[in-house]
Amino acid sequence: MGMYVKVSGEGLGDLKDAINFLKNNRVLVGIPGASGGSHGEVTNVELAFIHTNGSPRLRIPARPFLEPAIEEAKDKIEGRMKASAEAAISGDIGAAMGELDKAGMYGENAVKDYFTGGHFAPNAGITVEGGWMRNRISGKPFKVKGKGSSTPLIDTGSLRSSITHVIEGK
Repeated sequence: MGMYVKVSGEGLGDLKDAINFLKNNRVLVGIPGASGGSHGEVTNVELAFIHTNGSPRLRIPARPFLEPAIEEAKDKIEGRMKASAEAAISGDIGAAMGELDKAGMYGENAVKDYFTGGHFAPNAGITVEGGWMRNRISGKPFKVKGKGSSTPLIDTGSLRSSITHVIEGK
């Protein structure tokens, strides 16, 4: 003889709504293409790509900042995602959205903090002080304007300030 609990249809609609919410909503942290801003002739989206992957031709080492920063903040972000799921299951979609927003803020702040956390090798002397270089292809000399700082990824602060989060829902 077993023990059974009768499951009625009541409340299953709420559970279905919660599952749909969790399935159809996500948090994105980074630089939205439409609001990427500009850093001279290069957009912040392009600049982020260059720094993430490096450019041997331009002698820029890879300095990824999005994924490593999110990985460092993973526990905090996962905590907010779990709280979002719990709120959605309990039927409080407003609280679930609030927790998604908190997860996004944790990610956004982690990435911004990563810029100044000493994770990168300092800039080359020519980048800091400026000076003359030769184009490796044409051999023509050109002057490099120094940025005056050995902190990589931060010149005007435009790239760092363009980091944001969005909640994407279907």
